[in-house]
Amino acid sequence: MQTRVTPWQVLKQRDFGFFWVSLLFSAIGTQISAVAIAWQVYQITDSPLQLGLTGLFRALPVMILSLPGGVLADRVDRRKLLMITQSLAALLSLTLGALTSTGKIQVWQIYGVTFLSGAVGIFDAPARTAMIPALVSADQLASAYALNITWRQIATLAGPFVGGIVLSAWGISEAYYLDAASFAAVIICLAFMQHRVKPAVGRKESPFESVRVGFVFVRESSVILALMGMDACVQFFGAYRSMMPVFARDILGSGPSTLGLLLGIPALGALAGSGVILAAGNPRRKGQLIISVTLLYTVGLICFALSRSLLLSLAIVFCLGLVDAVGETLRDTLVQLRTPDVMRGRVKSFDQVFMSAGTYLGHAQMGAAASLFGVPGALVIGGCVGSAAVLTIAKFSRGLRSIAN
Repeated sequence: MQTRVTPWQVLKQRDFGFFWVSLLFSAIGTQISAVAIAWQVYQITDSPLQLGLTGLFRALPVMILSLPGGVLADRVDRRKLLMITQSLAALLSLTLGALTSTGKIQVWQIYGVTFLSGAVGIFDAPARTAMIPALVSADQLASAYALNITWRQIATLAGPFVGGIVLSAWGISEAYYLDAASFAAVIICLAFMQHRVKPAVGRKESPFESVRVGFVFVRESSVILALMGMDACVQFFGAYRSMMPVFARDILGSGPSTLGLLLGIPALGALAGSGVILAAGNPRRKGQLIISVTLLYTVGLICFALSRSLLLSLAIVFCLGLVDAVGETLRDTLVQLRTPDVMRGRVKSFDQVFMSAGTYLGHAQMGAAASLFGVPGALVIGGCVGSAAVLTIAKFSRGLRSIAN
């Protein structure tokens, strides 16, 4: 009989608890900076196109550098790597603050710093994720990853709100300085961390050989490949968030306030989903649970596309956020449990490539499909294709279906 794991038991693990709190502070600072960047770019250019380009410059490093980031996370001390990346991120925010304070900042400088920040994040994320199994026990891993989603969603909700207050009360440069200061929380936490998460012992190999070995591991691990493929397919065919302005204005007949609700409510749902996993502790039959919640997510996409009621649409996107968080937590837990420590950074980097390809290419796919079938029609088709992809992958991945723990 499994012992139920509570979130407090996980947070009481000294190093993990401090790490969690520091990441929350840093993430809120990052959200504040994101609000400042968006406001400043639009203030300088008055161009929605140039505003949208900030997302492109954030996405490019993910596509280019994810694999090298994973290789590095497996070859060096992850704690020291995080201290370096957090320090570089703080320096980049300080640079934006200093440029803004001079009154001579230009949009290309913001794009450049955005690209570099994205690049730093690529080296940061695999090391950060790969550290978690070293800070908690195996039976606490599902709860640890649920808490990992929780801090991200709290930051997603609180950060923009705090950012708006900071911009109104103090100004843009102060928002950047506040973001820079927030990275100090993670750096201090890492400096006083009792665990010394050293690089896993493995044979010496070239970086290209490391990437090849990582690719072979993912390809030959049917469960991990199925999880990544399932997530990428659903994200690619069901990129509904990219069409939210159309749903808010043209389908639900409302304005920016409704758009904010449609974009914010899924984060509340994700917090609820994290709570579900935290309450469950370490659920059994994770493979079948992942298949079920992912299939439920695709059905929710179809329901959202067909809704013409604001209240019903909000309820649906809340549920989408909830089941997405449950699925993400269970996927991350299974992947980490089935990945040896020597491979964790690389596997996480492959996962980032899958997610990025699904998400960013999905935006383009959804736009193209919407031009042919209309936005609701494109999302209905995407939900149906996503459901078919989930069922197909589940059918051929016997290993995923048969997982008991």
